[in-house]
Amino acid sequence: MNTSVASRIDPKPANDRLLADLGLVDADVDAAFDNLTSLTRSVLNVPVALVSIVQPALDRQYFKSQVGLVAHWAEARQTPLCHSFCQHVRASNSPLIVPDARVHPVLKYNSAIDTLKVVAYLGMPITLPDGTCIGALCASDDAPRNWSEDEQQKLHQLALCVNEQIALKVALRTAEIAKTEAEEAAQAREDFLAHMAHEIRTPLNGIIGSVDLLSAELDKSDQGTVVPELLRTMDTSTQGLLRTLNDSLDLSKIDAGKLDLEHRPFNLRAAVADVIALHRASADCKGVKLIVEASDTENGAPRLGDKFRLRQVLGNLLSNAVKFTEKGTIHVTLEATTDTICAKVKDTGCGMDASQIAHAFSAYSQADTSVARRKGGTGLGLAIVKRLVDLMEGDVSVDSAPGEGTTFFACVPMPVTTEVDTKGLSAAKMANAFAGKRALVADDSPVNRLVLSRMLESMGAEIVCAHNGETALHHALTDKFDTLFIDIRMPDMTGDQIARTLRAMETQSDAAILPKMVAVTANVFPEHIASYLDAGFDHCLAKPIRRADLCALVTR
Repeated sequence: MNTSVASRIDPKPANDRLLADLGLVDADVDAAFDNLTSLTRSVLNVPVALVSIVQPALDRQYFKSQVGLVAHWAEARQTPLCHSFCQHVRASNSPLIVPDARVHPVLKYNSAIDTLKVVAYLGMPITLPDGTCIGALCASDDAPRNWSEDEQQKLHQLALCVNEQIALKVALRTAEIAKTEAEEAAQAREDFLAHMAHEIRTPLNGIIGSVDLLSAELDKSDQGTVVPELLRTMDTSTQGLLRTLNDSLDLSKIDAGKLDLEHRPFNLRAAVADVIALHRASADCKGVKLIVEASDTENGAPRLGDKFRLRQVLGNLLSNAVKFTEKGTIHVTLEATTDTICAKVKDTGCGMDASQIAHAFSAYSQADTSVARRKGGTGLGLAIVKRLVDLMEGDVSVDSAPGEGTTFFACVPMPVTTEVDTKGLSAAKMANAFAGKRALVADDSPVNRLVLSRMLESMGAEIVCAHNGETALHHALTDKFDTLFIDIRMPDMTGDQIARTLRAMETQSDAAILPKMVAVTANVFPEHIASYLDAGFDHCLAKPIRRADLCALVTR
């Protein structure tokens, strides 16, 4: 009757794939388990000690750790279940105490007696954290032996130590799975945001670009109609939509640790004046007086830092103040020292209580559930402020009381630096930025082709258009251009593929250097921009595009 009892054991409780994933079977030796088997042999004074994982579906017991086995079995690290006493421990999930297997009513037929020289056996269950028995920690002797209660207790305690090592493996595996799922979720969110940005920026490009061109034409004709006012309204609305999109993307990038700050010289007065001017009109429409006091100890000297993010912080604070102030004043105080720039924005609005202040900088949180309906907004503005100020290693705080208005304080380190060119873009410079230049505009969107080509023509360029990637590549190879404006997403051939093809041909030939290649795209995460430059592009233009962006491109 030299047979195993595998047929009596349900293989489902101990999932074999799980055991492999945990590294309990078919894995390298593990010092933690080897230490416990060595300790078992020493404490119980036995020739053999094993950590045995029983796998009925595979008809085997696998030795996660062993000490004292003969070389053949030590190298194999497993036996069939017909050589296993530990299978009975697993089947019953209880200790097995055998003084002499040769006279045991069931075990006397087991091949382990002759093959492994197991005569006396003491085995304790080892389990997964949920209590599922997977095998045994056992000690065996090649001669009969009466196991004392003290020996049984010691082996039980050692088995608990084995269980702790198994639990640690389960915890590490769970953590790895959670990390993988989190990374996959983060990637899915990033892919979604990139797609959303592309789908929103693409139509915005047509709207904002058209408004920019129409405004330029009206400036030339100086028509005294309501059209200029309507265009300004359209421009303000589209910029508001773009700001909402950018806030959402910025918050995601900050939380993911992927938003990088610039450290460039800039004109503080000009940066602040632009933000104030933008929000003064909104305040005037509500009959709210916007008062600005500014002191600059360095008399207008340029600052080193991220001008765009500073304007974003101040703009969001002003936008919040205008939104919640129905009458009275908004008082902006700016103080610039040699090393820092501090802003205080005080309004006479509705104010906040203590619980509302506690959540003022939380994303998607607004002071009242009806705020989004009555005031508009996404609840991201102040969250962006907090994260940007933290990123700039500054401080931001709020002081408020119901019915008494709100005051926000923000200070960021932006030291005085060397001189910087602050000359603006004149109309003549804008109109002649591409004078005498030939440019290729490649985009599968008719609207985007029309807008960008008209912009470039208004700045003096001669334009050739391509409606897909293959046509663009053909023009680039057979015609002469100063600049190639290539959309990244085209159905037949992507912008990256075009750039790599042209760069490869440039490397393989002695022809003239390629014209400047500009990636035109709505996907402008840092990793996207890096991939465009790696493909061979010289610059990247983010949709929506204005003529000022094109002029800045020429300046660079």
